[in-house]
Amino acid sequence: MHPGPYNPPPGYAPPGPYGRNVPRYGHPGAGSRRGGCSCMKVYCCCCCCLFTTVLLLIGALVATFFIVDPKTPKFTMDGFESKSFKINDDGSISSQFQVAVKLENPNKHLEFIVGETKNPADKAIGIMYQNVQVCSGSIPNFSLTKTSTKTVNMDLNGELKKDSLGDGSSDSLADKLKKDDKIPLLLTTMIPIKLKLAGKELFSNVRFVVGVNTTMNVKNFGEGKKLDVSDKKIETAFYINKAYHKFSGDSFF
Repeated sequence: MHPGPYNPPPGYAPPGPYGRNVPRYGHPGAGSRRGGCSCMKVYCCCCCCLFTTVLLLIGALVATFFIVDPKTPKFTMDGFESKSFKINDDGSISSQFQVAVKLENPNKHLEFIVGETKNPADKAIGIMYQNVQVCSGSIPNFSLTKTSTKTVNMDLNGELKKDSLGDGSSDSLADKLKKDDKIPLLLTTMIPIKLKLAGKELFSNVRFVVGVNTTMNVKNFGEGKKLDVSDKKIETAFYINKAYHKFSGDSFF
């Protein structure tokens, strides 16, 4: 049959209504490339949104840091009194001291909860002589509100046996006490703290502990006497979980 409008040659589609041919849309595979471009656009859009969100979060954290301006609380020994200190007949030394620690919170926005910890070692306070502990105590629990100052009195008790010191050390300590010579002591203080901002605790699962070591020479031991303290030096460290950081300024970081 001779090809005509209603008899197309083999391989051609029949014409549409009114003799019009059905339009052709490119070659096979063109649609798949268009779909690929759409997926790439969605992927790029998601990446841009994620990047913008991260930038906004970082900006918010930086702005919050500068607004809050966190500073470390300040800890100083405000008083040191001997309530009981005597050499026993067996050469051991019984002692009872009262230490007053002054705490200052310079922050306008941060509050501190002091003393709350699951580990008793994190709130221990002690007096050392030649690396041997003479007496010990514990930091009480209390709150340190914004821009406030608080003085806490703590009792330390202990008995130092003669054989707990090295050869001759107990005799030399007893001689110094009898002569009222200066005795070098180390006051070690561990102070666990928790941070609060706008009434809510921050980083509840993180361990924050301030360690304060105070070296000093002490004389005028005796019951009810105010100790004569000289050559006092303070070294402070900050523990975050197991990390250790010495500091001397006012900033946490």
